[in-house]
Amino acid sequence: MKNIFALAAILFTLNSLAQPYALGEDKYIKEFYNISLSEQQAYKWLDHLCNEIGPRPAGSLNAEQAVSWAEEELKKLDLDSVWLQEVDVPHWVRGTETAKVKEFVKEYELAVTALGGSVGTPADGIFAEVVEVTSFDDLEKLGEDKIKGKIVFYNIPMDPTNISTGFSYGQAGRQRWAGAMEASKFGAVAVLTRSLTLKPDNYPHTGSMSYGDAKVKIPAAALGIQSADFLHEKLQQNKGLKIELVLGCRSLERTTSYNVIGEIKGSEKPEEVVVVGGHLDSWDLGTGAQDDGAGSVQSMEVLYLFKKMNYKPKRTHRVVLFMNEEFGLDGAKAYAQYTKDNNINHVIALESDGGSGTPRGFSIDANMATVEAIREYKPLLSPFGLHEYTKGGSGADINQLKSENTILIGYRPDNQRYFDYHHAYTDRFEIINARELELGAAGMAALLYLLDKYEMKPIH
Repeated sequence: MKNIFALAAILFTLNSLAQPYALGEDKYIKEFYNISLSEQQAYKWLDHLCNEIGPRPAGSLNAEQAVSWAEEELKKLDLDSVWLQEVDVPHWVRGTETAKVKEFVKEYELAVTALGGSVGTPADGIFAEVVEVTSFDDLEKLGEDKIKGKIVFYNIPMDPTNISTGFSYGQAGRQRWAGAMEASKFGAVAVLTRSLTLKPDNYPHTGSMSYGDAKVKIPAAALGIQSADFLHEKLQQNKGLKIELVLGCRSLERTTSYNVIGEIKGSEKPEEVVVVGGHLDSWDLGTGAQDDGAGSVQSMEVLYLFKKMNYKPKRTHRVVLFMNEEFGLDGAKAYAQYTKDNNINHVIALESDGGSGTPRGFSIDANMATVEAIREYKPLLSPFGLHEYTKGGSGADINQLKSENTILIGYRPDNQRYFDYHHAYTDRFEIINARELELGAAGMAALLYLLDKYEMKPIH
């Protein structure tokens, strides 16, 4: 009964406070959008991050430059404090990448890229027969007799019938992160995977992979969709087809990088902390515009908008640009440990790591009572395209802060085109729509403003 009365009280408060405003006319919310759409500060930041700094894999010089740039930009906002948090990160680099189908006297080039964390091939490459599988059950059925000494080709497409492309990505993702680990158990010498995308182009998509407890580490790479389809067709004609694979990737010594953190101190409850963030690192093929330059600059703009409007939040609001989400969540884990060691009370955490598409809403990692309470903001936010408030996941980085006392929220833009570019050469600034990016930043600021104004807390 206590929970029911608490929910009723909060819903009554939200309804009574929202009623004086016509739809979308809260003065702060409307002005957040006016500033974002007219100044386009996040878009300008993203332009610099992508085009002046470029790809930002953890441990790289570019990642180091991005840290310095972000620190300086946050200092320009006249926040109450800006600092760097040290993070130990891996340093993996790619080198030469080629895959050639050898068929009698003919030779065909395939579009290929190493998966993050893969070992390289010998300098002269691997030349071996290819075995295609369309599931991990296929792998088990073939066994060591038919796999040993061969290259396993995982040809598991993302399901185009799911409305959520993220769900399809999750379904097909195991071939990437566990493919080499599983194939090595049967004596495979390398693996090739179908890129995790629904776009039928020929740009291969990278991403992290794991060897787990594998006794033997074998090279792993992804093929562009057209190359994967071509290889499939060739294997229908020639079961003994061979490929020459050369990967020059390797892991260097781990190194030191940083999370970039800035905050506005709370005016009434500074001990209660609200986090908004994205990850500053990216893969190296493109320039990380969608993943996750967009989320980083949107998170920065939330505090920019608060300062621009001279809004003094009741709680401390902190932007965290996490380092190395792509390759192990090192920044998120370091930040979570820091907050645990210092007994920091996070009441809300919001992450943007789903690209810069048209705003759709938010997913909320909390109990249904809390989700229902947040849905009461919909009349104020739906005029700006924020219609969806669903119970679900939040984000990989802020998930490290998960507790019963913290509301975790993921910003959710439209994702129909997100995996066209995800982890590929095509994830570049040119694909970003400025208005969509800015609408997202303003929407994130608007939600956090409402959560702060009405002092929303988890309902137990």
